[in-house]
Amino acid sequence: MILKIAGIILAAILGILILALLIVLFVPFCYQGAAKWDGGQRDLRAQGRISWLLGLVELRFVLRDGNASVKGRIAWKKLGGARAKGRESEPEAAEEEKAEEERPVKDESRDRQKEEKHEEEREKDQQGAEKAEEAPEAVPAPAKAAAQAEKAHEEGHEAHGEKGLERGARIEKDAAHDEKEGAQADRGHSKLRRTAEKICRRLRQIIKKIKCTFKKICDKINLITEKKEQIAAFLSNETHKKAFDVVKKECIRLLGSVLPKQFSLSARFGFEDPYHTGQLLAGIAVLYPFLPGDVRVEPDFEERIFRGKAVLRGRLYVASLVFAAFQVLRRRAVRETYRDIRGLLRAKA
Repeated sequence: MILKIAGIILAAILGILILALLIVLFVPFCYQGAAKWDGGQRDLRAQGRISWLLGLVELRFVLRDGNASVKGRIAWKKLGGARAKGRESEPEAAEEEKAEEERPVKDESRDRQKEEKHEEEREKDQQGAEKAEEAPEAVPAPAKAAAQAEKAHEEGHEAHGEKGLERGARIEKDAAHDEKEGAQADRGHSKLRRTAEKICRRLRQIIKKIKCTFKKICDKINLITEKKEQIAAFLSNETHKKAFDVVKKECIRLLGSVLPKQFSLSARFGFEDPYHTGQLLAGIAVLYPFLPGDVRVEPDFEERIFRGKAVLRGRLYVASLVFAAFQVLRRRAVRETYRDIRGLLRAKA
């Protein structure tokens, strides 16, 4: 009785596992999308949806007005949407650049204000010293006559003294002005020197990167030249040719199962030069037989325009991927080619 119950439990577990495997393999991932654009208004609107297991698992993508958002859902549990802002971050970046440009101007104005304060203090000190020299000193009564004589002597030289003081103040002011101009010139030279050093450093880094890249390219070219005969022998091998044919066949089959079953495209385009419009129309005509679904293209040879809309729907089965991988790996030629490629890469290294 116990063995019977254990067998039933194991059979139930095995049946659940087989059912889960079949669901994963044969329940398709459905995808659909729609887009609308207008090149004149630089407006692009798009939305897409991927669902699995009758919508139990879902992923949505929306692009509108330069902002993209992605939302997901597993059963009843919603996953937070991630948004990527486009145009909203441009004003913030512009403000940051403007603030960076204004910083050096503010620093220079602050230094200029400090220098002006120092000059004012220096002038005040000079004026105080002149007043102290001109102030009359208290003299005793016995020396009054001597003081009057001395005062008369000083009055004779007063005009010459005032002119000398004015000349000295003017000379000091000119010297302070020259010193200020010299300091500003030194700051300008130092700033120019730092900018030149920064540019030279960046140029050296760019030149160094270019040299390293050129050296790597030369080394690869030399390595390919040395292995040219080995690569030619590898490509001309019959086993490798069979492996490439198998891989190409399975990729084409897988691509046919992945491509949308419903596809519609309606577009109207035109350039300023009708010659370029005709060239693009000729290229579309070459690819037109290979385009799936309903494709309508309307050229405009008179005005510049790019407007249209597209809708697609399709399915992807995991079983198709598994079958393609099985068909590739079961071929002996593919396995041998894989081993040879690994050996060739190791020899290059």
